[in-house]
Amino acid sequence: MQSRLARAGFLRDNPGMGELLDDRDRRILEFLQADAWLTYADLAKQVHLSASAIQRRVERLIQRGVILGARIRLSADVLPARPLTILLLAELRDDSAATLRRFTKVLAGSADVVEAHYVTGEADVVVKLRVRDMKEYDRFVERHINGSPTVRRFKTLASLRTLKSTE
Repeated sequence: MQSRLARAGFLRDNPGMGELLDDRDRRILEFLQADAWLTYADLAKQVHLSASAIQRRVERLIQRGVILGARIRLSADVLPARPLTILLLAELRDDSAATLRRFTKVLAGSADVVEAHYVTGEADVVVKLRVRDMKEYDRFVERHINGSPTVRRFKTLASLRTLKSTE
């Protein structure tokens, strides 16, 4: 039996965009990105369609893999479990696909890692971590970076304050 999420299209591979999005689809997506809890009635007022037309469009966007899911942002003031944001800039030992795969696997296994990007420039990978404190970050480095066969060198940037976030 298929789960509710699978039926809604949240668990399928992105099948591609197919036909292009129209202006109303883009406006719906813009409003939902700002507030995924908007009701179909609220969206209908903003986009000038009926609530049932909005519902059909949202369901189609889910089925087509445009909408992949929704997340809830938690206030760090209320749940300060991981208040420190660290950016780690890693230079890999070589530029082979195998090295990148091994490092990606290490990152995927850590709850501290919230994002990782393969980039151009001075670093090969930029990793965003959320940790309780510098001791926890030091444990991450000892466990995953120091002595790693995949990392040549790294730099650490600690965030003093978040100026803008959409997460």
